[in-house]
Amino acid sequence: MPKTSVSVGVIGAGLSGILMGIQLKRAGIDDFVIYEKAGDVGGTWNCNTWPGLHCDVPSHLYAYSFEPNANWSLLYAGQPEIKAYLRGCAEKYGLFDHLRLGTCIEKARYREEDGSWALEMQDGSTANHRVVVSATGGLTEPNLPPIEGFDDFQGSWFHSAAWRHDYDLKDKRVAVVGSAASAVTVVPHVASLASKLYVFQRTPNWILPRMNAAYDDAAKDAFARDATGALSKHRQQLYRRSLVTYQAHKKQPAAIAFLREVGMHNMKAHIKNPELIKRLTPDHDPGCKRILIADDFYPALAKDHVELVPEGIARLSQNGAATVSGREVEVDAVIFCTGYKLGARADGRPAVEVAGRGGVTLMQSLMSRPESYRGVAFSGFPNYFTVCGLNGVVAYTALFASAEVETDYIVKRIKDIEQHNLRSIEIKPEVVRRYNDAIQPELQKMSWTGPCQNFYRDATGRVLSFYPGTLGRMRREFRKLTLDDYTVEAAR
Repeated sequence: MPKTSVSVGVIGAGLSGILMGIQLKRAGIDDFVIYEKAGDVGGTWNCNTWPGLHCDVPSHLYAYSFEPNANWSLLYAGQPEIKAYLRGCAEKYGLFDHLRLGTCIEKARYREEDGSWALEMQDGSTANHRVVVSATGGLTEPNLPPIEGFDDFQGSWFHSAAWRHDYDLKDKRVAVVGSAASAVTVVPHVASLASKLYVFQRTPNWILPRMNAAYDDAAKDAFARDATGALSKHRQQLYRRSLVTYQAHKKQPAAIAFLREVGMHNMKAHIKNPELIKRLTPDHDPGCKRILIADDFYPALAKDHVELVPEGIARLSQNGAATVSGREVEVDAVIFCTGYKLGARADGRPAVEVAGRGGVTLMQSLMSRPESYRGVAFSGFPNYFTVCGLNGVVAYTALFASAEVETDYIVKRIKDIEQHNLRSIEIKPEVVRRYNDAIQPELQKMSWTGPCQNFYRDATGRVLSFYPGTLGRMRREFRKLTLDDYTVEAAR
């Protein structure tokens, strides 16, 4: 029997899609295409460009383990540097020969007649692949609050993810809606320019100091030479520090108390007004929501021309914005730092409509039972994989680490298809069920089920975002996995 040809279609050229391409290359698989809707690689680090945007994971962990970057300038790198790193990796590993930039995949449909996937592009063109790997990420479409008045407002409004670099904020009256991850970097920038700034906050967050020190030339040289393992030791040190966050996720009292103390000290070092401190203090433990890091958010709030408004926005009016309680403020611009729609487009449709066996869509399948197999596979969707999908991410360290484990696993399964002349492989439903029945009780004991609103769990309370264990545990478990977990169909 002739050897099965395995063509792979990768959707997305962010950090996971680039990694998937590299892993395929390293495995000797050269028949693949990476589809990216944007005009360049980098994913979120290409699309998001708001001022002050930095990673909230240390730079030397925010990189592929096999491709360290000795020249990171800061402990926490900024957007331009991270984008340059990812683009450099794509160039080094020859991925631009496999890239189709500016290509938006609308639909992916499994063809039961031949065991392939048909991809339909926005421009009407199509492509077929034996295997499809989705590396689109979960947070792709900016989320705007469901309020009235967008058309009435006479000023300028925009989302942080679609930053208006042409709009001059100097001496303007500005409202920033939101106080979470993007807001803690946007607010200091706006505060440095605006004549008046209102920050609308529905719920406060725990914010730890970034302490974003620069690496000097001596450190960079030591990392580059790595004669004494300097870079490896530094990475290990950074990783060990991150474990306190994991301990907080496990609801260990000492870790929670430590993070609470650090967060309060960070706040009180800059905020002296007792009422403002009260408004900024969360009513949940660190770890229930995303823990933020910032050095300049609290100093910005302490400025005389900056006002924290401790409630949500209800509507826009002709000249400003109104709060839930009815207070109105006049502003020239409104900036929404209100996060993203989870895996969806602006109209609520999935980023890519995926239809598996029998035409059942992935959205339909997940509505009946929202679960995957280790973040990489779904029953009913042969030859289809995701990178860092449902319950596929270690929460306390860089996404790179989880993605490396999972792309390595996906490559092994693709090699199985090739070497065993298989038409398709499909994760067994009982394997998926057994895995999820094992992890959900563990996840229910972790911080994300606490008394706060977050997007980590669904309406039933199931935690869908994270893997409950450590990175080491994830690696050990994945090493033991085999093709026995799949129903296989031989090539015809």
